[in-house]
Amino acid sequence: MIKKRHFYIVVGILLVGFIVGSFLDLQINQAIYSQGNMFGVIMASFGTYPCYAGLSFAAGGLLITSVKKKDLHIIWRIVSWGLAALGYGLSVWLGSKDVPSINGFNNLALELPVILINIFVFLGFATLGFIVCYKGDENKLWMSLMVMAVVFLLALLPTSFLIKLVIHRPRYRFVVNSGEIAFHNWWESYGAYKEYIDEGHVLYGHLITKEEFKSFPSGHSGSAAIMMMVLPYLSMFFKKLKGKETMMFYIGFAWTVLMMFSRILVGAHYLTDTCMGALIVVIVTYIGHEIATRKGLIYKDEYHPQQEQVQQ
Repeated sequence: MIKKRHFYIVVGILLVGFIVGSFLDLQINQAIYSQGNMFGVIMASFGTYPCYAGLSFAAGGLLITSVKKKDLHIIWRIVSWGLAALGYGLSVWLGSKDVPSINGFNNLALELPVILINIFVFLGFATLGFIVCYKGDENKLWMSLMVMAVVFLLALLPTSFLIKLVIHRPRYRFVVNSGEIAFHNWWESYGAYKEYIDEGHVLYGHLITKEEFKSFPSGHSGSAAIMMMVLPYLSMFFKKLKGKETMMFYIGFAWTVLMMFSRILVGAHYLTDTCMGALIVVIVTYIGHEIATRKGLIYKDEYHPQQEQVQQ
């Protein structure tokens, strides 16, 4: 189990980044922007795959543990199967969106091949989850996987969909290449984005879509942060990782920082976008982790509130 101070350290770093970005977003992007940078394109296309692989792993594990758990009520069994199907489906669908889009290789002809490839790629991770959890204690693993699945979905929604529907911040690459839209701070939504889209402007050989007005917050950074928060859970499935939860957490944090940098590098986001995307996920998953731990849903045999207070 990760001690609270490690969550606080990461939250503190992200908050500092968000505050700095609130004053220097434009200057930072001007300094490092590299249109079409291949590192940035590859990260945009495949950097979310570890997150979706984890979701598929949880889906496979949830499927087999719900089958093995004989005392599971039929309603919870159906809910488990539904979450498993949703998790695998989202892995394939979301993973397939990035590669052909303007965020990735900007080639719509890649859409179908990538979907077909991802069906098998994420099926492999789902199968791994199935096999690993088949050998484990279904009573402990089922509840842990339920928590993981819910945390995945709750953390993905605000960063990837909900907030973007309210704040239509133009991406930096669009501000630079359009020559018509001024820089907007994170709290400034571009209200006339629909009219701009309807006029049929072209960017990078494609008609402008609402994707160019979804800068805040960063969904890619949020996806990387989900992996950071979920990696420590692997110790429940792989005994060799027992006691290495903190190391796994910081490996995930390093990956998150790398993702954040890559999104700023290609002008898809600003520092505030990436920090907020990661912050939302860390806070949502931390709250879920605390509730699940205190109620004995996960780490049931390891959690001792009095001992934790002494450690802090």
